[in-house]
Amino acid sequence: SSGINAEWPLRPGALWGKGDARWIVEEREDAKNVNNWHWSEVDASVPSKKFFKEKFLELGESGTEGSVRISEVTKCDGEASVNNRKGKVIYFFEWNIELKWCGKTATSNDNITGKIEIENISEENSEDDVDITTRQTKNGNEHTKLHQIVKSQLAPKCRAIIGDYIKYLQVTHGKQVVLPTKKGEGINSQPSKSKAAPPMSSIKQKMSETVISSKPTESVENKRTDINLNDGFLCRVDDLFHCFVNPDKMKAYFNGAADVDPREGGKFSMLGGMISGTYLEIKPNESIQWHWRFNDWPANTYSTVTLKFKDTGTSTELTLNQVGVPQYSVEQIKSGWYKYYFNAIKRTFGYGSGTL
Repeated sequence: SSGINAEWPLRPGALWGKGDARWIVEEREDAKNVNNWHWSEVDASVPSKKFFKEKFLELGESGTEGSVRISEVTKCDGEASVNNRKGKVIYFFEWNIELKWCGKTATSNDNITGKIEIENISEENSEDDVDITTRQTKNGNEHTKLHQIVKSQLAPKCRAIIGDYIKYLQVTHGKQVVLPTKKGEGINSQPSKSKAAPPMSSIKQKMSETVISSKPTESVENKRTDINLNDGFLCRVDDLFHCFVNPDKMKAYFNGAADVDPREGGKFSMLGGMISGTYLEIKPNESIQWHWRFNDWPANTYSTVTLKFKDTGTSTELTLNQVGVPQYSVEQIKSGWYKYYFNAIKRTFGYGSGTL
């Protein structure tokens, strides 16, 4: 036996010059790699370095303790390329970046410096997996004050830039490797009408399933902003602090809808997955930092939430700073903080009335 099923219908080859629809050459005489269908590649290394430099040098923060900014991109090692293989756009990139920060405190004119190291930026890792390390050049109270601003506010914005870099590759370079057809339509130019896929865990997956639009436009979903809130609670600092790290207390004011692993690196999910994220830093009775997202945000979109607790003597003041919130959902998120957290805590534990 030759191994060929004689009953399987053998389809004749496409006939050249006979109008056979299987020819995709569209009247091209050479019939080679039409519209970059079979292969094409764009080296995005140089423009990527320019992107990183421009974006990082825009970063700065100021507050009551002082102000800091990124003054220099001291290292940007790596490469990036965008490839097309038979209509599928594939991204390859790997970067290690080092930034210099500088600033001054509100009580000193000394120029204080440090650095931010960003490692493992690649298509294999999600933006949440990228390692970001902040350092101060010297020890001392003034240096530590500014270092805390860098750690809590600049570092999350650096992570957001890595997410923006993904979109940059898609919009700026992805379309270059998939050329328009005779009718002016790009391969994969029409978005799928199927159900949206669940959030993807890696940049590589996200890239491989991206639809390259023939007319990219800046989406409202891509615009980010910050939220700053504060509220007072009639309780001791430790009582309020435990409302954000004690699983039993959290289940109480979320009516049982809370799955919490309260340790640095631990995950949390509330309200049936409506809210989810990771504990980044826990300083008992002082502050908590979360990687936090709402489930209707675009896939792989996270904000950084910092909670600070202050004993006023007669109550506990809670200050919330949330960096990287999609602009379209700001009012919804603000309302949610009061409805599901602040007011729910006061109602459940009586922290809105009475005495300490």
